[in-house]
Amino acid sequence: MSLPASGGATDQSILINCDIGERGAQHPLDRELMRYIHIANIACGGHAGDGASIAAFRQLAEDNGVGVSAHLSYPDRKGFGRVRMSISPEELLKSLSAQRNLMPDVRMVKFHGALYNESCRDAELAMMLANWLVAESVATVLAPDRSEMARACTTLGIAVLAEGFCERRYRYDPEADRLELVNRSKDYASILEIDQAVQQARSMVRDKRVRAVVEKSDGVLDYRWLPVRAQTICIHSDSPLSLELVKHLREIDRW
Repeated sequence: MSLPASGGATDQSILINCDIGERGAQHPLDRELMRYIHIANIACGGHAGDGASIAAFRQLAEDNGVGVSAHLSYPDRKGFGRVRMSISPEELLKSLSAQRNLMPDVRMVKFHGALYNESCRDAELAMMLANWLVAESVATVLAPDRSEMARACTTLGIAVLAEGFCERRYRYDPEADRLELVNRSKDYASILEIDQAVQQARSMVRDKRVRAVVEKSDGVLDYRWLPVRAQTICIHSDSPLSLELVKHLREIDRW
């Protein structure tokens, strides 16, 4: 796994990863974020990014001692990879291979958007992707603990870096007994207050639990504390909190 030399998470620290390289090679905020994160998930052209942005952010990663992963998506630049595509398995895997070929030496992968979410809940899709990862000699995947993606990768011997999100809210589906992110279409999907985002990160890392929304059929929202394991915390570069939030997280001495 390509990680910074000091990047191992301990009881006092946590790896911070960031989905990045989605707004061009010279985006000033994205470039500043590279000073604070541990892992850069670099967009590889499926939902965003191109050869120039990949080269720029790989150089920034090297300059700052930041690990890198290939951030792979449905081939959906128009929709930013956030909606599930009607695409054959063959077409999907061909696209993923083309994306990864822009970072062929990188052995860590994080899927993006709808593909990430669907692979967490769909066991068949997860196993197909895990088999593709094995064929591509990928060693490590960023995925939620106990997700279908994590299970499939573990079965096939791929290391899983358990991921949590601090500026996105979680929902719990009692029927499926599944913890997942609230859909972005909901007005409560994102956390917009720094203190709340930091608290969610600390709760996942220190207390190994997260407060999740339970969406009832009558539209009423309930809440439940659920167990969760997070070895790395994700920050989205396009979050309005991103730079201030990563600075706060890096200032935490003890989680």
